Amino acid sequence: MAIESQGSNGQGGVAGILNHLNPEDAQQVMDQTREVMDHAVSTAAGFIRERPIVCLAGALAIGYVIGKIVSR
Repeated sequence: MAIESQGSNGQGGVAGILNHLNPEDAQQVMDQTREVMDHAVSTAAGFIRERPIVCLAGALAIGYVIGKIVSR
């Protein structure tokens, strides 16, 4: 179990950061994260539409390697 160092107010690192984050900043971070994720998904979807055989071959290769590692 990990032990976090506590600040002068007795709170750990993440709790201290979250206490100083106001709702407007949290909403802005969520909106930016959503935009980045939407862009990443659309980029990946475009790549898969352009190169379906390459993506299928890559998925099969990764599955084969993971299967070999797990079966040991």
